Amino acid sequence: ETRVPINIADAKIGIIHQGGYYLLPVCEEGSSRPLDVMSAREQIAALLAPPAATPSQISALARIKRSTLAGLKSKLNPMLVNDLEILKFAPILISTDERSRALPLSELRQTERGIGSHALTLFDTGETIVFDQSHIFFDGAWGTALSEIMTNEALSWAHYLSLLPAPAPTENRIYTSLTLQLGPEDLDLVQRAPQVTPEAGAESSSVDLKACLAVRKNFKQRNDLIDVTINDLLVLYRAIHAATYIPSARLSDEIQALSATKPDLAAAIRQLVEEGSRTNPSILIPMDASLKSPRDRIYPLNVEVPLKDLDLLTLHARTLKLLDAYEAASGANRSDLFTSFNQMQKVYLATLAGFGTFLSRAKQMAAEGQTPAAGAIKLLAHLPAPVQRLLDNIPNRFEVLNNIIKGREVFSNVGVVVPSSSLTRFMTAKDDNNQKQLAWGILTDAKSVMRIHLRDFRPHVVKLHAAGRKDLAGLIAQDYLDSYVSGLNRYTRDLSRITIASRETMSKSKTKKPVKQ
Repeated sequence: ETRVPINIADAKIGIIHQGGYYLLPVCEEGSSRPLDVMSAREQIAALLAPPAATPSQISALARIKRSTLAGLKSKLNPMLVNDLEILKFAPILISTDERSRALPLSELRQTERGIGSHALTLFDTGETIVFDQSHIFFDGAWGTALSEIMTNEALSWAHYLSLLPAPAPTENRIYTSLTLQLGPEDLDLVQRAPQVTPEAGAESSSVDLKACLAVRKNFKQRNDLIDVTINDLLVLYRAIHAATYIPSARLSDEIQALSATKPDLAAAIRQLVEEGSRTNPSILIPMDASLKSPRDRIYPLNVEVPLKDLDLLTLHARTLKLLDAYEAASGANRSDLFTSFNQMQKVYLATLAGFGTFLSRAKQMAAEGQTPAAGAIKLLAHLPAPVQRLLDNIPNRFEVLNNIIKGREVFSNVGVVVPSSSLTRFMTAKDDNNQKQLAWGILTDAKSVMRIHLRDFRPHVVKLHAAGRKDLAGLIAQDYLDSYVSGLNRYTRDLSRITIASRETMSKSKTKKPVKQ
């Protein structure tokens, strides 16, 4: 990707209103002075007044791979190409066409948004504003900071402007409108061009953050060597979830219903949700590179949780089974049961401590840019473009190499926002690597609500979109995320029980007197 600077005097703000595109100059005519706010209000009042321009239809262009779009332009209608060239001078697009807040972020943005190469597009839900930021210009941490800065500035201006009389539409209009219409031949070219991978989106705000914080506190009280962060727990359970996921009854019924009309497709999807999702995922975690090298922006950390090597599933199940047996037992054998549990508890917690140390060291190395993925990126950056493309495609052909360098999933947690922040949701991006199948975006808002957004790019999504069953693709993604969240909540509560259990706590719980009412 190449970022081409433009003169501020030539820059525009793009406004999408009732499907039409308008360009408002950023500066006063013939100068680099910002447009006066009162003039801007009058222009906006005129723009929003009826009648609206003819709706454009270039959302299909945003679904074409950017590498293909450059070569496709020479075959498109010259008037359309000219308008697209003019649209390049609008790094920011603002859409006045409301989108439903209930939609997942990945679905909410599937509407008119230029050709997908603009630095920032703002969508209005009637209650909130969505900042759709290009990953070429922004990373997660930078993007959240910019969103907060712009929100605070907008609120300040809104308060000031609300005290003024309503603006009157001006007759001297300095904004322009773009036609941006695709003719039949253009549509045919667009439909035959390589498309970006279709996706399904899902969101959840049901993570029990208090349980996650409690287990961290219990770890520290038990032993300072158990240094496992909230994000470590999320990553650890992602691997456990992949190995243990079982589709819900509702999803199974939907797949069974599909088999009546499309048996082959239903069989493929059933295999995916019952078996194909159980591969231990190679997870790419973006690490902030600002302390080491701000120019590099992020360093990628690839993690594959060693579930089998550490035998974590068996350790958890056996430890929990012994704890349940000890709590339910009475009589002479309780002491023997506690001895067995105590031994297994020590082994399990020591294993978790080792896992935490492993991740901590891996993150330290990633923050220094000392990972295979970071090294590969630096190598590619200095090579000619044809060689870059050749080497970049090699991991796609060799699964092990892809897992080491690029990973199969993105897991981006921007953490907890500041107490005064209004941010509530976050969706992460992925690169153009077709091997990336899932992208997890996580944010905890000022009210301590953790929200997870899942983007699903697995092969079944393409097939279901082609079959006209986009709804089922969404249901599969939501079921997978809901299963992850409910399992995570159960896992953290079990971990707390295991961690705090001792002969003393068990004795107290057994001898506690009933409360009389």
